[in-house]
Amino acid sequence: MNCKFHPEREARVSCQKMSIGYCQECLDNCEACTDPCTYCKFRPQCIIWELCRHSAKRRRLEAEAKGLAQPTDA
Repeated sequence: MNCKFHPEREARVSCQKMSIGYCQECLDNCEACTDPCTYCKFRPQCIIWELCRHSAKRRRLEAEAKGLAQPTDA
């Protein structure tokens, strides 16, 4: 399986929900979760979700999905 965003690269992980692969660069930049704000039955064991747990992008997407202002790091 190849990366969704970089088809010339081999995927390091794949999304179980969407059956999409992602390369290491996508994981490093937290660009891998295709749908971070809706329900996913695979999320409790998702390596992609875990790797992006503390990313600012993930917090922003979650806040937007809830209709909240952008969270601040305190």
